[in-house]
Order: sequence, then structure tokens, then C-alpha cells
Amino acid sequence: MQGDATIRRRNRVYKSLHKPLTYLGVERTLFFFVCVAAVGAFNLFNSLLAGIAVFLGGFAFGHWVTNTDPAFLKILARSERYKTRYDPAKQSIPHVEVR
Repeated sequence: MQGDATIRRRNRVYKSLHKPLTYLGVERTLFFFVCVAAVGAFNLFNSLLAGIAVFLGGFAFGHWVTNTDPAFLKILARSERYKTRYDPAKQSIPHVEVR
């Protein structure tokens, strides 16, 4: 009965392995970046209000990005090392090779 369509394969999936590691709902590296940016704004402008504003703005953005797509920032960061295949500013037709 190898061709039986009613047999389904089941794989266990553990949610804890696929959840992003977060601090207060924001992905770890982004949270660290927001904290460093807030301290930088505090030192640059010599104002506690500027540091708090940068932290709250960055925290809100980080919370939104983490809830929307946790892998978005990793994809965006890694996309810089690849050559663009299509550039809408170019008017010439690109050479495409199909193998």
C-alpha cells in the first residue's frame, strides 16, 4: 500500500525553536541597537528627553517589525551582499541565461 493517499506524514514542530529571542517583545539585536542609539542621542544632544524619544520611537518600530516578520531585518541585512538582477532605472534589456 505504498500508493495510498490517506497516509500522511507527521512531523513534530516545537514552537520554542522557531520563536525569535526577544527583550520586551523586540528582537534582541534590534533592541540592543535601539538602546545604543538612545544613549548616543542622549550624549549628542545632552538631553534625557532626546534619549527617551529615540528609545520609544525605536522600541515601537522594533515591536512592529518583530510582530510583522521576525526574519525581515535578517533578510534586509543579507540582501546587500547579492547583486541586483533587475534595476528599474536601467533602460536596457538584461542578458538572461537559462540553464
